[in-house]
Amino acid sequence: MDQQQKKTSARPGRKGRWSIVDSVIALLILLAIGGVIYRVVMSARRDQEAAAHQIYEVYVEVEETYPEVLAEVQGFDAVYLCENDARLGHVGVYKNGETGEYQAALTTTATESGRVKATGCLIVSGLQTKEGSLLVEGSGRYLTPGSELEIRTDRARLTVRVTEIRAHD
Repeated sequence: MDQQQKKTSARPGRKGRWSIVDSVIALLILLAIGGVIYRVVMSARRDQEAAAHQIYEVYVEVEETYPEVLAEVQGFDAVYLCENDARLGHVGVYKNGETGEYQAALTTTATESGRVKATGCLIVSGLQTKEGSLLVEGSGRYLTPGSELEIRTDRARLTVRVTEIRAHD
């Protein structure tokens, strides 16, 4: 009778066995821990990259265009690359001493053909490389003096040549 009591009192089943449910729970716990670690590492990497990015003044030159096109370019207009619609920055501005208004930082010169040449400034965020080029944040595009770009604002489209890149004060 003692043997029969021991058999019935000892519960057969879970002791020492591993089931599929246990495996799924362990996998979910490992995935949750991995997700937390990934988010912490990516957040630290983004903070480090953001600290390395600076604001630059990219001076550009427009060979020849119609005066009406340049009249559509206004201060603080967002500037996009035509090739992939990535945001490049915005049109630089200066404060007009007479009116106190902010105007696009464009200087125009008339040509014999009735068109105009222009020089101006774009404000761009990026990371300057060792080779002297500027990697524009968010666009994957490198800018170097002498390179040509097709850019657009909400109202105008221009082809510009980069003449100089300076760190913004």
